[in-house]
Amino acid sequence: MIILKLSFTICLSIIYSLASFAEGETNGNIIIESFDSIPSEIDGGCCVFYRYPSDMQNDGYIMVNDLANTAYMMINHQLEEFTLVVNKKNTYWYRNSKYTLKVKIARTQSKVHDENYDVKGNLIIEDSNKNKKSLSFCGNCSW
Repeated sequence: MIILKLSFTICLSIIYSLASFAEGETNGNIIIESFDSIPSEIDGGCCVFYRYPSDMQNDGYIMVNDLANTAYMMINHQLEEFTLVVNKKNTYWYRNSKYTLKVKIARTQSKVHDENYDVKGNLIIEDSNKNKKSLSFCGNCSW
């Protein structure tokens, strides 16, 4: 009887381990990190997005773009460059070889000067395995 219980326990452990391993393979994490400097490729006007308003004082960017043509994000410890694919109204789709990025601008508010404005919205990053990460942002654009 002890051998039967032991065999049953070992089988359950193996099945649990295999199931956990399989979940790890299909449920990869997308980690969005902040970075503190604008890439040198951006020369001139840009939009900078932050996770929280408090990050604005610390230059904790989660995304920057050169007014919509090229965007940069730090994903899984790697600075990723994206190219604009489609722009419809206030929604921008970017792509690179690893990810698709959708940026939806929910609200804009002009400041006193016409050369900059505040933005709020949501972004969704998806990898080639269909893993997604969504988060809201605040930021500003200027030229």
